Amino acid sequence: MDKLQERAFAFKRLLDYEYKIVLGRKGKKTELVLSFEKSDFPHLIGLHKFTDVLNGNIATGKLFDECLSGKLIYDTISKSEFFPKYINRFEYFNQLEKMLDSNDTVFKCNTNRMSSFSRIIADFELKNIYEELVFYLFIEKRYKSDKQYCKSFIQESNIDYTYGQTKMTLLFKEKINTKTGESIVQYDRLSDK
Repeated sequence: MDKLQERAFAFKRLLDYEYKIVLGRKGKKTELVLSFEKSDFPHLIGLHKFTDVLNGNIATGKLFDECLSGKLIYDTISKSEFFPKYINRFEYFNQLEKMLDSNDTVFKCNTNRMSSFSRIIADFELKNIYEELVFYLFIEKRYKSDKQYCKSFIQESNIDYTYGQTKMTLLFKEKINTKTGESIVQYDRLSDK
């Protein structure tokens, strides 16, 4: 299977899930519902940066379908002059679900709405160390919705994108299959009290 198609299939699996996350800080709770849509994939994996090889075709839902079907392939995007800058985002994209399932993720509220190390504007930043690699996930509220979405995914070891942001405590995390209604509580500090 093509490397890009493989990543599209990994993301397709997430389309059937939502994560309900409850965070706490100083006695105050913040609840997030993280959802996934086909249109999230191209930006999250970095395809929107490869305009030189995509000929301006950045219709996000259509790009996901092209990756899934094998119409758009790794060989095409790897020819972009911008690809070397985003190779880590691409190479480690399959770790996204593992990061979300991990209870070792550090949640930070992006109080400045922008980290001094990044131009990414997001509501929350997640940091996770997996097999000695540091991953960051940026989350923002979905337009005209109460739910959140994954805006950007980065693997980086030299910069701490969460530096200077307000740390929040994970209180509860549940992974919900939106098709079947089944759910798995992955973390629960709320029922301990």
